[in-house]
Parts: sequence; structure tokens; C-alpha cells
Amino acid sequence: MTKISIIIPVYNVSEYIGNCLDSILSQSLRDIEVICVNDGSSDNSAEILHKYEKSDNRIIVIDKENQGSGMARNAGLAIAKGKYILFVDGDDWLENNALEKIFKKAEEADTDILIFGGLSYYENIGKNGGYSASKLPKKYLNRIFSAKDIKKDIFKFPSTCWTKLYKKDFLTANNILFQDIKAGQDQLPFFHSMICAKRIALYPENIYCYRKNRCGAVTAVKKKNNFSPIYVFYAVEQLLNNKKLTEEYKEIFINKYFSKATSWLAKFDSEAKDEYFEEYKKLHSHIIKNYPDGWWTKFHPQINDGYYKLKLKQIFAKIFRI
Repeated sequence: MTKISIIIPVYNVSEYIGNCLDSILSQSLRDIEVICVNDGSSDNSAEILHKYEKSDNRIIVIDKENQGSGMARNAGLAIAKGKYILFVDGDDWLENNALEKIFKKAEEADTDILIFGGLSYYENIGKNGGYSASKLPKKYLNRIFSAKDIKKDIFKFPSTCWTKLYKKDFLTANNILFQDIKAGQDQLPFFHSMICAKRIALYPENIYCYRKNRCGAVTAVKKKNNFSPIYVFYAVEQLLNNKKLTEEYKEIFINKYFSKATSWLAKFDSEAKDEYFEEYKKLHSHIIKNYPDGWWTKFHPQINDGYYKLKLKQIFAKIFRI
């Protein structure tokens, strides 16, 4: 069996994809497959991918219409043959010997999920950012833990899919897939995997290199223009309902995902803000109706509230919730 399947969603990253693939193909761990999913690129990314495919039989290229990175990753998962799955974005890269290090650790600890760190690169200068190993919760170092152990700490772990090595059988058995939305595709599979895993471990090194604020990247857009956090909330809620875990995780998931939808209200593009606010109000009403005992019942956001005003309103709602 192939040791690791690396799945790379590729969309208009012709300037960077060569560096990404070179960092993977030069790894000391050779028994890998590299599944590159060309997500309808309009630049010459596809041409570059197929050149690499011809030069190295470990590379598989899938060409598909543009549907976003979530659907691209799902397409890669559908054909992956590796014991483990690693997701890498097409504008990022791996440190030397990264694959050998995390494969060895995952095998030794028999993990469903191995979580590691990544440096954030700004104009090719690496820094300890939000995904670095130094941010991993220290009380879970040097131990194997499960979903039950981390219920209250679940959001202390990075939600990005590329800071984790997943056992393929674990993903398949739990039907863990990415959501078909424009942003935040990582959120549902992150939450899903973290509430199902029986064996999780940390590898406290930075082995991933994350290119921060690249022009054209979804994460570089300052003004929000889609309803993704609202869709994430409903998807996570449905997941919990299906697993009969809603009551157990109620406060945890609402605090995170309703607050995320709220923060987008202050950042939303003015041309579509009225439409977003209408959907946001429906979400708020839904939460109050179905969970009538939380701080959100005392929370009264307005369409023109700024980021800090919304934060302040949430704080007061939590203080005066009773």
C-alpha cells in the first residue's frame, strides 16, 4: 500500500505550483502518490501539472470544472490509495523530510489524526503565525488523546486541513468530506473529524510552509462577499443532529460558528450586505428558537454595527444571559 496520498487542489497558481511539487517529489519518503486536482484553472497551471505527470509516475492529475477547493479535495479523496492522507495547497510547500517525520510518528502512535505545525510566509519570510507548532495546546503533548478528551478544547487546535495527517480508513469510515462552499471548506471536516477520532497526537514541529496573503487567494480578500459561515453553521448543526451530539456540543459550536457569522457582518461587502443580513437574521432566529437558553437570546445585532461594537454586544449578552 502507498504510504501517503498527497492531495493538492490547484486553481491559478502557475507561479507557485512548481515549487510546491518540487518540495514534495524531493522528500526522503518516496512511497507516495501526488494527486493534483486542476480545479478549472484559467492560467497555465494545467499545462505545468501535466508536464510533471509525464516526468514522475507518482503524480496523478485530475482536470475538472471549477467548484472550489473543497470539491477538488473530495475528488482527490475518491481515488486516493494511500494509508494516510495529507492535504497541501498549490501555493504552499513542505519542509525537507516532512513526510518521513510525520509518517513515522503516525505509525508509532497509530493515529487517526496527527496534528503538526506550519510557518506562515510573508514575502518568503517565515514567521510563527496562528498555525505554528508553538500554538499547539501544550497539555496534549506527548500523549494520545481522543475526541472525548478535547471537547472543551476543540477550537484550540488549528482548523486547517493542511496541518494534519489523516488515516484514510478513518476518513472513509466516518464519511468525512469537504463542504461545497466558497470559503471555510475546512470547517466541517475539521469539526467532524475532531468529534469522531479515537486516537489523536501532536507532532510539535513546523513541517508545513503556508504562503500568507497571496494576491488572488480567498483568504486575502478583506471584504466578505459570500454566506459561507452561515452555511458552515447549518452543516455542523446537521452533523451533530445526525450523531445525536447536539446537546453535548451545543454551546461549543454556537459560540464558534454563530460568532464567526457575526464577525462577517461587520466585514461584508456593502453591495450585498442587506442580503447577508437577512440570512444572518434568519440564522439568529433559528438559534433562539431551537436553543432558547443561551446568551444569543440577549444579543441584538444591527446591520451597521462595526466589528468592535458587535464584540461588545456579545460580551454584554454573555454577562447578562441569566
